[in-house]
Amino acid sequence: MQSRRLSSTAAPERRRLMSHGQILGFGLVVAFALVAVYPGQALQWRIQSTTKADSLSLAYLLASLRALPGDHSLRLLVTRRLLARGDLHEAELLLQPLLQQDANVPGQFFYDAQLLQLDLLIQMMWQIPSDQPGFRAALQKVKNHLEQLTAYSWSESALLLLIREAQSVGAPEQAMPFMRRLLEDYPATAPRVRDQVIALEQAAGNPRAVALLYFQAMESAHSVAMRRENFIAGLRALQAGDLMSEVPNAARQYGGVLESDPDTLVFLVNLMRQANRMDRAEYYVARLLQQRTTDAAAEEARP
Repeated sequence: MQSRRLSSTAAPERRRLMSHGQILGFGLVVAFALVAVYPGQALQWRIQSTTKADSLSLAYLLASLRALPGDHSLRLLVTRRLLARGDLHEAELLLQPLLQQDANVPGQFFYDAQLLQLDLLIQMMWQIPSDQPGFRAALQKVKNHLEQLTAYSWSESALLLLIREAQSVGAPEQAMPFMRRLLEDYPATAPRVRDQVIALEQAAGNPRAVALLYFQAMESAHSVAMRRENFIAGLRALQAGDLMSEVPNAARQYGGVLESDPDTLVFLVNLMRQANRMDRAEYYVARLLQQRTTDAAAEEARP
């Protein structure tokens, strides 16, 4: 006679020594014990070295935060873990004390909290289907937060992060201030974003801004040819924007370093004639003749 266990088609039920609630409670007991065993710097080191986001390690971190509520670094760490798990509401509540810049929240913690708040808002937005009315409201919250962040000074890596985040949610207007700041404060990084900024300014119909970006690029050019290319592009941007009256002054302001370059001088002669500025055209003709005379004399002096 077969036993009922062997003849049954249902999967055998696994016996549990503890329920899920008991397991979580046990984790909290362990967490509080660890807080007691590893106080001060030892606790901080162990918290920072924790990389897992499982329930037990998170319970340990939360218990640690209850014991050290003024530890801003720990609060940020727990918030990151909650965001990684998708616990957005809990992360939002935990982050609030760090979003007010005052004597109790030093600058770097405040800045890190603002970036985490941006991450939180973006995650909340993507939880809403894009065809639902709530999506636009959530997107506007992201844009508003990005606009608020323009009031603060950011490192190069933070600016690049803010630019990527703004572009990822389809907010090019909100990305622009961070791009401009990057171009101004970190010129070595400029080539990576200048073309994007120029394209956005062109699309927005800002020829003066486009011209200025090209003129700024002249400073980091590594050759006369590159300097000339950016200079001419800047003047062309003003011309295309129906700002021909501003071209002569721009040429005088930014073209001084190229007044010994024959190709640039030939271009400026023709451009000044188009602008009906014969006085400036004659000036560049004179500079061109002088340069050619100098070049011919140098050629004759060669053995």
